[in-house]
Amino acid sequence: MQALEKLAHAAPWYYASFSALDRYFRTDTDGPLHVSFEGDLVDLARAVADLDFPGVHFADAATWDGDRRIYFRCIEPGSKLPPQTFRPLNLLYDERRTRYLDPYDDYRSIRGPVLEATTEPHSPLHRLIDAAVALARYPHTLDRELDPIESFPALEPETLKTVLIGVLTGRYAERGVALLKRHGFVDAYLPELSAMDGTQHSKEHHPEGDVWAHSIQTFGYRRSLDLRLTLGLLLHDAGKPTAIPVAGRRFDGHAEIGTRLARRLLRRLEFSENVVEDVAWLVEKHMFPGAIHKLPTFRTERLMSHRLFPLLLELYRCDLESTYRGPEGYYRACKVYRDFLKHNANPFRDADGKKLVRLYVD
Repeated sequence: MQALEKLAHAAPWYYASFSALDRYFRTDTDGPLHVSFEGDLVDLARAVADLDFPGVHFADAATWDGDRRIYFRCIEPGSKLPPQTFRPLNLLYDERRTRYLDPYDDYRSIRGPVLEATTEPHSPLHRLIDAAVALARYPHTLDRELDPIESFPALEPETLKTVLIGVLTGRYAERGVALLKRHGFVDAYLPELSAMDGTQHSKEHHPEGDVWAHSIQTFGYRRSLDLRLTLGLLLHDAGKPTAIPVAGRRFDGHAEIGTRLARRLLRRLEFSENVVEDVAWLVEKHMFPGAIHKLPTFRTERLMSHRLFPLLLELYRCDLESTYRGPEGYYRACKVYRDFLKHNANPFRDADGKKLVRLYVD
């Protein structure tokens, strides 16, 4: 990364907080990076081009390195960052020397099963945010209930987006989302999703619970931690609470309603337009894999040619698995897709596999 390579010539820097723990627990992510820099903002601005000041509580400054956001905290040379909300988050990683730094002797806590809180006074909201991201990404558990949040102040869209990315790209994302929901964060900051909780499914098709419970349960079946996939899983049924029953279809048009909701929510949180449109496509098309075996190829060819169709199949598999119906529909859709790819690559056959009459063969 160019920004960090340039930074190395200015002063020592370290991966901090979640970025250090991601390396320790070998959690692959393309999400934001958290960096501790030995110097002040003037030193940082000299070393890093296009520095900006997002006004978030966890960073003094930030920059973009390609599509990746890097957040910086400045510290006096030779000093330590103030203790974080939880002891494991005090870990640092020195990439130049390829070693970890444990400034507050927290190694036992990092290795232990419990996410231990520090005694440093942090707001209950900031502690909740860090706990949700940590529980979503690492194998720790909480051994006590967090302090209740009396009121929810306004948060910058960038903070909300960063929290959502940190939680949803975690291996245990369902734990982080459940914690945010239980403490009122979702209702306060993501009200578009509130109505999913309590919108009941038919027990015959969704014995796992209501729309919220079903959507969160899908996370546990992911084979990929792709942000777009998990956003798609979170939002694929978000249109059901406002869908109107038509001709026996209880949630008629919920995919289209959910698509509009997904665009509105993700744009409010200032996700890139590429992410917005990719997730909207997944939400809009999430019902199709279950029906492609019934449809003629001329109706499905454009859909299966889309670059995101493999990700759509993965979303469909997670959706199916969470309903206890088994993966048979997924394997059937995969067979249709494989046949399509095989015939589509054959210049002597059409997309259905039928032979073409060729006047000239070079």
